[in-house]
Amino acid sequence: MYKKLGLINGIKKSDELYERAKKVIASGTNTFSRAPGVFPDGVSPKFLDKQYGCRTWDVDGNEYIDMVMGCGPVTIGHNHPEINSAIIEQLNKGTLYSLLNPLEVEVAEKLVDCIPCADMVKFSKNGSDVCAASIKIARYVTGRDIILCWGYHGFHDWYIATTDRSSGIPKQIKELSKTFEYNDIDSLQRLIDEFGDRVAAIIMEPVTAEKPKCYNETTCNNPACNKKNCQNTFLHKVKEIAHKNGSLLIFDEMISGFRFALGGVQEFLEVTPDLATFGKGITNGLPLGVLAGKEKYMKHFDKVFLSSTYAPEALTLAAASKTIDFYKENNVIGELWKKGIFIENEFNKTITKYGIEKNISLAGYPVRLMVNSHDENGLQDPKLATLYQQEMFSNGALCFSGVLMLSYSHTNNDLKLLCSAFDKTCMVIKEYLDSGKPIEKFLKGKPGAPVFKGLRERNAVSN
Repeated sequence: MYKKLGLINGIKKSDELYERAKKVIASGTNTFSRAPGVFPDGVSPKFLDKQYGCRTWDVDGNEYIDMVMGCGPVTIGHNHPEINSAIIEQLNKGTLYSLLNPLEVEVAEKLVDCIPCADMVKFSKNGSDVCAASIKIARYVTGRDIILCWGYHGFHDWYIATTDRSSGIPKQIKELSKTFEYNDIDSLQRLIDEFGDRVAAIIMEPVTAEKPKCYNETTCNNPACNKKNCQNTFLHKVKEIAHKNGSLLIFDEMISGFRFALGGVQEFLEVTPDLATFGKGITNGLPLGVLAGKEKYMKHFDKVFLSSTYAPEALTLAAASKTIDFYKENNVIGELWKKGIFIENEFNKTITKYGIEKNISLAGYPVRLMVNSHDENGLQDPKLATLYQQEMFSNGALCFSGVLMLSYSHTNNDLKLLCSAFDKTCMVIKEYLDSGKPIEKFLKGKPGAPVFKGLRERNAVSN
């Protein structure tokens, strides 16, 4: 008999666990993107119990199709038997070695082989650390101090100082990082004009919600082209400006890596940066941060300090080695594109069916698709995003208010169920929009809020 997905058992145990958590965990969470405040309180689970493939079960026994996938890193599927076997085999040999272990070389060679900018790599345990290391090496080789950035780059002071979560950071550090706008080359050029001889690096997520603008309008006939072999996109212009100014170009490919292509957006759009950071997607969920780059920069890590006891932890590297092999042997990238295109087409049909295009729209690429909830002027609407999440949860889809994280494990049936949940969700959104009533009449819990209000409004983060 078919078992209904979604919130059918309530969330009593989730709520009880969270009350305990608030007493012993500072801010009640160790990851803001997983925190109850990001999801509609009262109508979404807070604690998950088990996961398999693309399904997840909360502590109250409710089952969902997982479109969060561990905040993105689980690209093959939860609890995957082949990845698990590699981890278990290594567990029986050792976890943390007292000297170097062969997996360090093996994984490094595989990464150098598939990432265009990689002559060498350096490991750490998270994206924040390797992003910070990329900034440190850029400052060392250029002798400069200012950093220009776009997107999200972790919790270290140099970056988080630019956000609305900058508490505890000295103003002197805040003055060293500046932000520009995506697809606005003039906003970048103005910063170069003002700080040029002090700019050590431009670091950016190469794609977020927007596709890089194409400047070959006479030959492409499409200003938003995403074709390969086009050498005149926003990203190419950023690289040109960076190198003309003597600055390094750094791509943060934590999310885009191992989704658009094995080598990330730099391979997909053929724009090779000087340095790049990776992590999500390489290990199918274990903690790894990778800094990849050209040898002429990476060789300076004998002077610039990046060292961690847990960087070469062997279970993670065993998972990475197997995951990279699995990608190549099973055309994982092709499958992600295929599944993403299906979702994009079906979601767009549903949006059109209910005539809610002014308030619900899709953005980004099929492999990194975002659902945006906004007013008729295009401004993000957190309460409408809450209604979207509330109904998606109710109908069996665990999701952020923005990005949908696809995996190889999502079957055609799972995708159909996801599309059905979206259809039912849009029906409720249509009812609200046509009612003339305050949205609070349709909300069953407390509205969620983005982790970074300013960044979400600029479409610079996914949730």
